[in-house]
Amino acid sequence: MKHLVIILSTLLTLTFSANARSPINMVGNKIAVKPSQTPEFLDDIAIGDDEGAQDDKKKKSSSKSATGSDKKKTKLAALTPAEKEELRDIPRKHEKTIGIELTPPLSFKYAILLDQPVEMINDTKLLELIDSWYGTKYKYGGDSRQGVDCSGFTQAFMLSYYDKNIPRNSEEQYQQSKHIKKKKLRQGDLVFFRTKGKRGGISHVGVYLCNNKFVHASTSSGVMISDLEDDYYSVRYAGAGRIE
Repeated sequence: MKHLVIILSTLLTLTFSANARSPINMVGNKIAVKPSQTPEFLDDIAIGDDEGAQDDKKKKSSSKSATGSDKKKTKLAALTPAEKEELRDIPRKHEKTIGIELTPPLSFKYAILLDQPVEMINDTKLLELIDSWYGTKYKYGGDSRQGVDCSGFTQAFMLSYYDKNIPRNSEEQYQQSKHIKKKKLRQGDLVFFRTKGKRGGISHVGVYLCNNKFVHASTSSGVMISDLEDDYYSVRYAGAGRIE
């Protein structure tokens, strides 16, 4: 009997000592094992398929992801320099659009003929004068809209727009103008050509506008706008003159 009591005491001591080192808790019909000092990352670890525990983890995970997404939604990224510039340009772009919508039809017509942005074609007086002559047929010795030659056109043009009276003959116009280099041409300067050979003297004249374009009375098409860089005119170009 004495020996039996000793054995039982020993077994009970060993049992309590093991339980102290590794506590075993029953959760329903399942066993949850937790050490005496449970690390945070071991929370909710269970032996078996604890659907309740899994659901809790899903809820926590979805709650965290929702919180994270909410933070992302409310966080505003800083504007880049390009975006800031775009925002500053919005009022100017709006004003520019309104300006184009109110541009007279003549500006569109001559923007195409002069190969220039329509915003730069805004001299109404000049456009109306050119348009009143545009298409007038060529007539040697003519000086009206019923027919006009090159020097007759430049004489009428300079008088109407610049209030300057110049000679009737293209050669005389060349002689009385201040000769300038081609790269210094500006609106209202006269451009001269030798259409009868280099020794034939000045035989054609027009009024420079812009962008290498000039208006003149051509023998083939009457009053029109041409380009100084066109093959025909570039090889026959004689010089330019400014009426002062």
